[in-house]
Amino acid sequence: MASLVINSLWNCNVYLDGTSLLGRAAEFSVPQPKRLMQDYKGLGMAARLEVPVGWDKMEADITWSSFDQTTIGLLMSSTGMQQFSAMGDLQVLSAAGETSELPVIYNVTGMTKDPGMVPFKAQENISYKTVITVYHVDLSVAGTQVYLFDAFANMFVVNGVDQLATYRANIGG
Repeated sequence: MASLVINSLWNCNVYLDGTSLLGRAAEFSVPQPKRLMQDYKGLGMAARLEVPVGWDKMEADITWSSFDQTTIGLLMSSTGMQQFSAMGDLQVLSAAGETSELPVIYNVTGMTKDPGMVPFKAQENISYKTVITVYHVDLSVAGTQVYLFDAFANMFVVNGVDQLATYRANIGG
């Protein structure tokens, strides 16, 4: 009988261009590549289908838990790409207890789309959200890349297998 194993990832530290933002972010929503689908129907078909026609655009959200003028300045003044990283500690648990701790790293490259409105409320600390248009995202666990998606390079690599190699060859890329 197989033993139950639980992977628990419940916290991370966020980095902006390599600078730690420890405690400044309350939430970091990292996008995952999502297929763009289109309905297909034809004469003689009993059902309609959805067929893949590419990949959808990606956005990341960061909800800030404190007012940090340095970070706001970085998000506001950049006209180029910015690197965001989320580094977490994956605890592997089984009936024997915690069996290991593994590093989890999400890397996101993008551009600030909306730095967010700063709402003032009586007797409350501010909390606001920044939206980032994402062009590259990758996930690594314990030093092994799980996936890499890069819109500018037409690359989607999953567990070391380039999912778009044939596509790039077919279009002469």
